[in-house]
Amino acid sequence: MNSTTEVLSSTRARQNPEQDPATVWEPLAGLAEAAAETASGSNTVAINRGFDRKARERARALRQLLDERGVRATEITPAPDSEELLADSSVDSVINLVGTGSWQPYRLAAKERAALLAPCPEEGEPGESLRRDVIAMNRQDSRRDAALSRVVVLPENATESSITLNRGGEPLSIPGGQVAITLHEGQLDVRIEGPDYSEQHFTADRLSLETHGGPHRLIRDEMPIAEFEGSLDFVCEREGLVVRSV
Repeated sequence: MNSTTEVLSSTRARQNPEQDPATVWEPLAGLAEAAAETASGSNTVAINRGFDRKARERARALRQLLDERGVRATEITPAPDSEELLADSSVDSVINLVGTGSWQPYRLAAKERAALLAPCPEEGEPGESLRRDVIAMNRQDSRRDAALSRVVVLPENATESSITLNRGGEPLSIPGGQVAITLHEGQLDVRIEGPDYSEQHFTADRLSLETHGGPHRLIRDEMPIAEFEGSLDFVCEREGLVVRSV
């Protein structure tokens, strides 16, 4: 069962008209204004929050502020099924209420090609933007994903499986092979090896990968994903993540 809540942008009266949601946490008003500036049409703003009471209160207050501005919002948590609520939506921006301890808001913003809005750190200046490259991942069914720093594909059974890599029209098949992809100076940094294949290292602008013979484990930013079979296309997306301090 999904653990998040979707809220439409119809203006509703507050349950407690004397309570100003902007007083719940000082950065909320600025975050709502910044999100409203980027909002368009029927798109949504994704609010990344934690599970504790304070996180829920801040997310609820932020929804009220966005609702007053006619902005649609969807709450997302670190729960595995949470991002499914965005499956049929276009995301204008992602608001990080989780903090810097979780990569999820950053990866989600890169995946959705949306700006990440975050409270300004004490040593920073409001309005500052941080830009960084990301690894864009596209599946056979056109679903898009992204990784901030690293992707690894490992066979569940090296004796029965293989992978085929294609770089610039040059296919390479490796029985029992595994691949690790990171970023270096605007390119994909690729390391491959197998039981009977010595480790090789090369860089590429784009890389296609296809698995054969059985399931593989896909690890994105050190987070294992469900068993993977099929093909993936990788590319270094320059400045694919934009973090704006508010």
